Order: sequence, then C-alpha cells, then structure tokens
Amino acid sequence: MTPTAAPVNEPGKLSRHLDRVLRMAMFLVPFGVLGNLALSWFATDHDVLRQLGSLDRRYLYLAIVLALFPWVTNTLRLLIWARFIGHRVSFRDMFRVTLGAELTSSVFPTSSGGEVFRWGMMVQKGIPQGQAASIVTLGYIEDMVFFAMAIPASIIISEAWELPVLRSIGRELRGKVLLVVVGLAVLIVLVRLLFRAILRGAIGEKARAWGLKFAARFRRRTRKTRHDFRTVKDLVIARGKSRFVLAVLITAVQWTCRYSVVTALAYFFKAPVDPVLFFLLQWVIFTGMMFVPTPGASGGAEAMFYVVYQALLPAGLIGIVTALWRMLTFYLSLALGSVIFLAFNIADARTRVRQRRRGVPERV
Repeated sequence: MTPTAAPVNEPGKLSRHLDRVLRMAMFLVPFGVLGNLALSWFATDHDVLRQLGSLDRRYLYLAIVLALFPWVTNTLRLLIWARFIGHRVSFRDMFRVTLGAELTSSVFPTSSGGEVFRWGMMVQKGIPQGQAASIVTLGYIEDMVFFAMAIPASIIISEAWELPVLRSIGRELRGKVLLVVVGLAVLIVLVRLLFRAILRGAIGEKARAWGLKFAARFRRRTRKTRHDFRTVKDLVIARGKSRFVLAVLITAVQWTCRYSVVTALAYFFKAPVDPVLFFLLQWVIFTGMMFVPTPGASGGAEAMFYVVYQALLPAGLIGIVTALWRMLTFYLSLALGSVIFLAFNIADARTRVRQRRRGVPERV
C-alpha cells in the first residue's frame, strides 16, 4: 500500500471527531447565549435596551452578513488552489471543509485551530496529503501577506501608538508568547528523548518494534508529503501567480468583513466610530484569543473586548456591544454552522443509502 492510501481509513476518525464537535457545540451555544444576555442586561443602560426598536436595523443586518461572509471567502480560497492543482471538487465540498474547520476551532481551544481537520477533510475528498498540506500552507501565506500590509497601514492611519491599552496588551502578549514558545520547546525535547529511548529498546522490545515500524512509516509519508509540497510550490511559482494575487485579494475581503462587525454594531447604536482603528483593535483581540486556553476563547474574548473598547464606546453601550459582537462572531456561526454541517451529513448519508440500493460504488 502506498503512503497516499493511508488516509482512506480516516473517515471514521473524522466522523467521531465531528460527533464530538457537534456535541460540544450544542453544549456551548445555550450557555454562551445566556451569558451574553446576562452581560447585556447588567452592563448596559436599560434606556438603550428600550430604544432598540427605533434604531436603524440595516446596520445590524450588515453586521450579520459581515460575520458570516468569511465562510464564502474561505471556501473560495480553498477552491482556487484545489482546482489549480487539478482536483475536480465542488464549492459544496470546500464549503463543508470550511465549516468543519471553523466548528473545530470554535469548540476547542483557539490555539489548537482547525487546520488538521481542514487537512483531513481535504484528504478524505481525494486530495493527496502533501497537496492538502500545501493548500493549508498557502492559506497561511495569504494571511501573512495581507496582514504584513494591513496592520502597519492601520497603525499609521489610526495613530494607534497613542492608545495606552495597546501598549499594555502588547506587554501581556509578549509574556504569553515567550511562555508558549518555552513550553513547546520543552515538550518537543521530551518527546524526542522518549522516542529515542523507545528505538534503543530501553522500554522493551515490543515498544522498540512499534517505534521502528512507526519511524519507517513516518519517513515514507514525509517523503511523499515533501514531494507533493514541492510540486505544488513549483506549480504556483511557474503559473499560479495570478491566482495567488486573487487569493490575497479574497483574503483581504475576508478579514475586512470579520474585523468590521464591531464597526457595523457601533453604527447601529449611533456610537462614535473609527473604522480603521476598530479594524486594528479587532486584530489585537483575535490574536490575543489564540492564547486563551478555553474552547473558542470563551470568557477571555469578551473580557479582552470589554477592556479594549471601553475607552472608545459609551459606558452605557459597552455591555450590549460586547455581547452582540460575541454573539455574531462566535455563537451565531457556531450554531448555524452546526446545523448546516449536520444537514450536509444527513444528505450525504441518504445519498450513500440510495447508491447502495442501486449498486453504485460509494465515493470517499
């Protein structure tokens, strides 16, 4: 069996992983919604709550669209590269991959990310491991290119260096980054020492035999992955530059939408708005959320938003804006994504049943 054949056995693991994700989503959403309603009630001027019906709802609808549209842009980015490499995947296929990765990121600690799940689902769709890894890596590169231009420009335009809150947050993040890096380095060293001990037979011959078999299989898969990765890289450099530019432009739309939800909410409540500064502060908050060790950065995200924006939004609004921002950027997408993903699974299961009845071979 070739290394690329290994992922065929992964659908069962992905299904179990998905079941866990959906169960956690059903648990998190009700508690999160109740918590945000409580925050709105206790931290908001009740006159504001009574006047909600008289506000211009178009900005609220805009905030909802901005919160959900990144699903579309993320899907398009995956679709561009999958088809460029030569795989006949549909928008629905890549949309399902996007939803799976988003749900995984939402119900597990934010730093865990959904990239492994994204990679696994693409492999399940027939994309070789190395090529799937290349697509994920290209997504990271697109993000880095965009933020390398957008963040310095935002800092200069908004004169953000004058905000004391950004200085204090920067000091906190530097401390956390150092702690995370040191912890990962120690963990890597310990794992390497343990594996070497296994290969030497220090833990027993049975463990040594397993270690040798695992090492051989890992080397084979790594060689295949490196080959696929280099192939995709050379292909992009040779004739994929225009697609890369297009993907970066779509990336710009994606992050602008996600980081502009709070701007639309501020317009909804007729609060003072600085769209560029608000964009920059959203980047600060979403970056900080990566270091919150709770599912979806629950609790930490709300606290960071409250601290960062309390000097920029009226005291009577900060509570309800915090709650609505979190509802739209997390709980709405988590709840709606779970329903859509479950609907996809049910539809796929019915399709497989019909194919079995007609004797049609199943597609992975």
